[in-house]
Amino acid sequence: MPFILIYLGIKPMAKASLRTASIYCLALWVAIWLLFLLMRLSPFDIRVIPGIGIVMLTALAVALVAPIVATGLAGAALVRQPRAPLNLLTFGCAIAALFGQVFLFLISSWL
Repeated sequence: MPFILIYLGIKPMAKASLRTASIYCLALWVAIWLLFLLMRLSPFDIRVIPGIGIVMLTALAVALVAPIVATGLAGAALVRQPRAPLNLLTFGCAIAALFGQVFLFLISSWL
């Protein structure tokens, strides 16, 4: 079967690429939330910067979608390699990030 795929020009996907993409999604999620936290604790007012609204709205959208994408990618990596402990750890971190974010939005009163 792999010879047919190679003959057709379809390269098989590396087994660690799904896990790596999931880790990158989680790292991006953490970076955006740390940016939001630093802006909250900083005395600098970013509202005076022209055009910052769309940037912050995009960052919020990415922060909302990143744990969902990371969970899907980690789940796919876990299905492909169920015995790899790093896949299970990545899936657990993605689920924890997703539940943590849902919990944070459910208890927050600013929505």
